[in-house]
Amino acid sequence: MGRGTVLGLFGGLSLLTLMGAASLPASAQSSTQPDDSALVARGEYLARAADCMPCHSADPNKPYAGGLGLKTPFGTLYSVNITSDRATGIGDWTFEDFRRALHDGIRKDGAFLYPAMPFDAYTGITDDDLKALWAYVRRIPAVNAPNPANGLAFPFDIRFGMIAWRELFFRPATFTPTPGKSDEWNRGAYLVEALGHCSDCHSPRNIMGAIKGKAAFTGAEIDGFYAPDIASGALAKNWQKDTLIAFLKGGEATGKTTVFGPMAEVVHDSLAFLTQADLAAMATYLLDSPPPQDAPAPQKSSPLTPEVHARAARLYVDNCAACHQAMGTGMGTAIPPLAGNPAVTAAEPYNVISVVLGGLPASGRFSAMPSFAGRLSDADIADLANYVRTSWGNGAPSNTTPSMVAAWRETVKVPDYGTQAASKFDCAQVGGAPGADGPDPKAVAALSAEIAGGNTDVASLVDSYEGAAPDASPPEVVDAMMAAYCPVVAASGADDYTKYARLRAFTLQAAADVSLRAAPAALPAVPVIWAAAAGTSLVAREPESLAGPLACPAELAAKLPADLKTAASAALGTPSLPLAGTRGSDLARDLVSKNPKARLADIANALIAGYCGLVASAKGLEPAQQHAYVESFGQQVIQTLQTQP
Repeated sequence: MGRGTVLGLFGGLSLLTLMGAASLPASAQSSTQPDDSALVARGEYLARAADCMPCHSADPNKPYAGGLGLKTPFGTLYSVNITSDRATGIGDWTFEDFRRALHDGIRKDGAFLYPAMPFDAYTGITDDDLKALWAYVRRIPAVNAPNPANGLAFPFDIRFGMIAWRELFFRPATFTPTPGKSDEWNRGAYLVEALGHCSDCHSPRNIMGAIKGKAAFTGAEIDGFYAPDIASGALAKNWQKDTLIAFLKGGEATGKTTVFGPMAEVVHDSLAFLTQADLAAMATYLLDSPPPQDAPAPQKSSPLTPEVHARAARLYVDNCAACHQAMGTGMGTAIPPLAGNPAVTAAEPYNVISVVLGGLPASGRFSAMPSFAGRLSDADIADLANYVRTSWGNGAPSNTTPSMVAAWRETVKVPDYGTQAASKFDCAQVGGAPGADGPDPKAVAALSAEIAGGNTDVASLVDSYEGAAPDASPPEVVDAMMAAYCPVVAASGADDYTKYARLRAFTLQAAADVSLRAAPAALPAVPVIWAAAAGTSLVAREPESLAGPLACPAELAAKLPADLKTAASAALGTPSLPLAGTRGSDLARDLVSKNPKARLADIANALIAGYCGLVASAKGLEPAQQHAYVESFGQQVIQTLQTQP
């Protein structure tokens, strides 16, 4: 529970170590400011509890002016000046800058802090205590003391490298009391785990400098001394509460030990100033602390297994973090965020799979994204998709499987619209996996005959092929569907662009159907046909049943943009039912032209929801007729929008 003067790169340096020079309004109190002397006094007490001054004071005559060298296996780190000096301290910082440093481990300039400043513990400090600490710290007298440059070896001198550490081991989280434990126990937990950051000195660390899961509190070397095992199992064998309180207060326990080494400074500069109640709380917790978790914070909050989470986090760092940033925050208007992004957290993982495989072109809002189809395996993409869908507060299901990715991978082999490849429609070049035997030719020929005969129901065609080739993998099934549809659309007489658009739409629909079958759990049901985003296109979700009364998708429709629903309703008007000819296609194209920035799936669903309402309110229609009207209209709208450039 100490200072951590030489902990290694990720030891327990206290409070603001390695924040770098910056600053906040200086300390001079104005007569117009409210009297916050009580808050300042409380902040000074908390700073003692956090053992801040010793780590930030190389020269005892210049408290908090930094410069204390910390020898680590990766080079030397220096504590920084946290006085109110504007030039070399933190005299220009705001409370939000201060909070971000302690709670999130990010400097004023946006750079990541090295965890030698124990923000992994300080993240638990409550906002009220942060405000008190700030009231005190901002009034520390200014000392002009430039911060020495750190002497870290490559690659540890590159702060962006901290993103891997953060993804694997850190999530900001304010301390929360443990239900069922006493107020004293919880107060002790707060002092030991957050303010006191005891685990930073008393825990061994892995090769990346993070505390080793179940080894927390079990002892570690520090500054040439050994910080002993203070896990509850070890303490309870040899210590009573009263003797432990006496040791924390004065550094001695009669007949047991006398404090020495770095812990002597902790007692002298920090623990000796704590109230008897707080020392008793710490003793209560230390003698009854729970066994440490065997996983770091990000893994504990993830539905993924620790092994998958660690592997996927590294995939994210290696392939995505440079653009999408730590915690999936994105980069302003250039790169969209992944945290809280509805396209990422949709019920189905199609968007993430499709974009990772196929990339995205540059748009008016965002930069282009390359395809990772050649860099990542199906298992890699499945892990990565589940990671981004369940991290940083995203609550989507982790329902992506390698088989599902394999099915979608086949769709990226269809040439893009407008490319040179699209100028020649050659079925032999569409789909198929290089070096693989490919689909069963007889079964494909039978599918082609079915399609040519008018059967375009994807689900039944997939059933037919799987019945003929029961051992077919998901990619082979999608290949077979493309191979079967290709000669039919090639003979249609349409221009090449339209042929490719139709083939692409058909392939997306096939991949969606195969993906649903490969999903580990059932996806949410829809009451009527409904469009689902699939990368830059869309696919149709079919209802589980067309029996019984028509149920329009009120809950799904409520999530659509209100202006789009209004526009769809106005476009539909009050027509005679059912809509004749290609009216559904015409409405879809018209709504796209008037709402070019809207998502295709939203446009389709706004029309479907509006039409469903008209059909449901019509008099004299049997349920079977109602379902048929909506199903036919939905298919027409979705198929039209699938071929949109």
